[in-house]
Amino acid sequence: MNVLMIDDHVMFLQGMKNLLSVLVPELRVETAGDMGNAVKLVELAEFDLVLLDWHLADCSGEESIQRLRDAGCMARIVVLSGETNATMIRNTVDLGAAGFIPKKYSSEMMVAALEQVLAGRIFLPLETLNAAPPPPPAGERPANDPRLAGLTARQMDVYRAAARGLPNKLIARQLNIAESTVKAHLTAVYTALGVRNRTEAAYQASREGVRID
Repeated sequence: MNVLMIDDHVMFLQGMKNLLSVLVPELRVETAGDMGNAVKLVELAEFDLVLLDWHLADCSGEESIQRLRDAGCMARIVVLSGETNATMIRNTVDLGAAGFIPKKYSSEMMVAALEQVLAGRIFLPLETLNAAPPPPPAGERPANDPRLAGLTARQMDVYRAAARGLPNKLIARQLNIAESTVKAHLTAVYTALGVRNRTEAAYQASREGVRID
């Protein structure tokens, strides 16, 4: 797995890199202190995961995600921030983030969150969102969820891409289908899951510990 960490706080960046190297020694980790260098890196190499500081000195969080996608970044983007109000967390998910980790977490909580993210699961600070998570079914995959049994293979492809945080336009490009088709498939997914939109689907995946491949 190739991971890109983007943060303009050098000590935090180094600490996160150390944590990742302990959790998964074989990870390839690149770092960038600003969005300009981050864009250059994603143009040169493919990454599976991006850990993004929401408040960079040279770029807002929303603009950061847009610039990464415009540069062709297809990775799951997980936001890190010292700000943890529920409205902001929901906004990051609405913008396509595949998770959110508060910087104020203790080392133990940070490790647990990173383990979830590296395992392909969505991590959200449900205690901040006032939603207590039930025990996660370890290793459960979307395809094993009985609610999704009636979906087609293409609908599942769209679901997995959306759960990775890809916007509809990139999903359409990746799967070589029309953007309107992506929206139709997502509507079918949301109906099957009993949710109304991408944000609710992300919360549900986080609560249930669902792995996204």
